Amino acid sequence: MSLHRRALLQLAAAAGMAVPVTARAAQRQSLADPFRLAVDEALVESGLATHLQRRFGRDTGVAMRVQPGPARELLEALGRGEYDGALLNTPQAEEVLDQQGLLRGRQPVATSEFLIVGPTLLRSALDALGAQAQVVSALSALAKAGAPFIGAKPGSGTHELESVLWRAAKVAPLPPWYRPSASRDALTAAREGRGCALVERGVWAAASAVLRKDREFGVLVEGDPMLRVPVHLMRAFHHDHPAGKLLGDWLASRAGRQAMAALPAYRPLAP
Repeated sequence: MSLHRRALLQLAAAAGMAVPVTARAAQRQSLADPFRLAVDEALVESGLATHLQRRFGRDTGVAMRVQPGPARELLEALGRGEYDGALLNTPQAEEVLDQQGLLRGRQPVATSEFLIVGPTLLRSALDALGAQAQVVSALSALAKAGAPFIGAKPGSGTHELESVLWRAAKVAPLPPWYRPSASRDALTAAREGRGCALVERGVWAAASAVLRKDREFGVLVEGDPMLRVPVHLMRAFHHDHPAGKLLGDWLASRAGRQAMAALPAYRPLAP
């Protein structure tokens, strides 16, 4: 028995399939029609999407094409059937589409954590307020101080969470201290402009060494449960690519959880 065949059998057993029929069907279809997975930009920039794409392909032989973009745009396109599946971090927007019956098999696969980063000279003030692990208090203090804050790209998973946090802090983010994101990424804009930003931990971990080792720019707030967001896999309702169910089963299997755990920024869900 080949190593590849053995891997398929092991995956089938771990996923609860009697025989790897789904895997064979997915392999055949993916040769001509790769599984189209829409992924929020943060989950691509962090390296998560590429990592899962490679490990899934290695374990199953199924081809998958990753399409990055702002989560809300991708979600709407998934609802229209333009993609086969999606890996997103926008639970509120997803719930709306799910209730409309436009999603299939939505399942949580991991937890993502966010950070507030900015000029390190702000740490002492936040520490004095006990706000280094209290994101609502930290945002309120930053707003009162007029500290520059670079907004996340509209439609992204980061932007959805940012909106939730501003509402919780009872702060209306407005100019001049609040600067909506332009075409460039908020992390780079914040560092160059010495402002603050909400950033996914995986994106921060994947940032260049120069960015992360800048002593004047770093993590200001982390560890608050409000900064944790579930990452969901979901499939399009309009058509059901055979690789979709296989991907979900793989992510829930030991192999999938180990692949997820290989990136410290993400916590795979317990079996």
